[in-house]
Amino acid sequence: MWAARMREETKPRRMTSGGIILSLGTTLMDSRGVTTTTSTTPHCWVGAWRSRHLCGYRRPPNTTTAACDSWVFDQSVFQSTLVSEFSLVCDRRWMMATVQASYMSGLLVGSLVMGQLSDRFGRRTMCVVCAAAVAVVGISAAFVETYVQFLALRFIIALLCAGLMVISFVLVMEVVKPEARTMTGMAYAGFFGMGITLLPGLAYLIRSWRKLEFTIGILSTLLISYYWLLPESPRWLASQRRHQEALKILKEIARTNGRTLPPDAEVLKLISRVHDTKAEEANAGSSGQEGSRLSRVLRVITSTVNDQVTLVRTPVMRRRCLISFFLWFVAASVYYGLIFSGANIKADPFLMIFSSGVVELPSAILFVFPLDKYGRRPTMTGLFVACGTCLLVILAVPRDLIYVNFFLVNLGKFFTTAVFQLQYLFMVELMPTKVRNVAVGTCSMIARIGCVITPYVVTLLGDVHYALPSTLFGILSVTAGLLTLLLPETNHTLLPATVEEVEDKPK
Repeated sequence: MWAARMREETKPRRMTSGGIILSLGTTLMDSRGVTTTTSTTPHCWVGAWRSRHLCGYRRPPNTTTAACDSWVFDQSVFQSTLVSEFSLVCDRRWMMATVQASYMSGLLVGSLVMGQLSDRFGRRTMCVVCAAAVAVVGISAAFVETYVQFLALRFIIALLCAGLMVISFVLVMEVVKPEARTMTGMAYAGFFGMGITLLPGLAYLIRSWRKLEFTIGILSTLLISYYWLLPESPRWLASQRRHQEALKILKEIARTNGRTLPPDAEVLKLISRVHDTKAEEANAGSSGQEGSRLSRVLRVITSTVNDQVTLVRTPVMRRRCLISFFLWFVAASVYYGLIFSGANIKADPFLMIFSSGVVELPSAILFVFPLDKYGRRPTMTGLFVACGTCLLVILAVPRDLIYVNFFLVNLGKFFTTAVFQLQYLFMVELMPTKVRNVAVGTCSMIARIGCVITPYVVTLLGDVHYALPSTLFGILSVTAGLLTLLLPETNHTLLPATVEEVEDKPK
């Protein structure tokens, strides 16, 4: 039996002696240094034969085979990976897919749960909790001893990261004036792309997954500074009838900006207009401490269910939410689908991730002007349709034209990245204060469902035809663009405070 080492390569080579055949879609090197490129066909066996032209995924007839029981992995690119340490190959390959699924599941749960917790306990409080926890869990993930431990911590990290992304974005949108929301929202997304761009450089320098995980965890401790730097959202404080605290923060903001507020009585009168008119709901939260633990839990569950029902109870809110749910699903599916499709190009992994981040940076800047000049709705419609057009064109491009397809995929990702960033801003402006975080969290949760489904779409449909996944994504993008026209324009408008304000508008 030949031992085998995995190595990522782009060109197949001939195998001149017996070797191991794995269903990895990668290149294998036997113990004598002879390589062959394998496919993704589900086979895992060792053969004893000789062949001058073996492509590596079909066993010659009348040959003896035996099950694989050990592997020696090539360390020319990475010193250590999760795959090599836990042998996530052949019949254990599904376990690597489960790692990705666990992360997406964590994002899904975190998008919903953390949004509701921040609506109840505050934006700043939950941001600080998530920041501290993600640093601790991130560092701990570098010292796991079993696959199950890593799977669990991976889920928790994703849950906390989802909370940080959703809550911090909502907080930022709630403290800036309408004219600044476009620039602020796109700048926020730009830093996300910057992180993607820097990650492959960090991975290039640190080739061990444990050391890389530990380094990222240490860097995450910088987020704990939120405790001293981050103010609470005045809008959230007002919605909780904590008017004096909201006034104090507004004074600090005015002092920082070199401005002077009107008299306190006048400001408090304005603040009082922001909270929900249902005062008994606010009082229920404070009086709940007198009840039993079970009754408090039931009240929390009831409140959570009521918040979700509020999103679809009334006709205008229902139309806005259902369309937004579909838009988020499509944007996330296409966004990650294009990332996964890049694996078919066989490009360098560092270059692939780096180009993915580079594409995101200009999209966060170039569309600031059209967002303000032409509005959210036409810009978002144009981006969806442009992305869909790029992906539909791939159907007419031969598979051998790798660079043409690479360009179209990246161009499509450029447009869908802008949509991915814009939809946060658009959703914040569409929803009232009371359920804004819940709405964004629910949309993000639905988007994560698309993220979980997307790898199967790319893999299964890609086996049928190279351009089938991109064609499906293109059709979905064009459909989403047309549905966007049914949403109202929110450019330079005040954020709605209550559901009643939303229902009073024409759309």
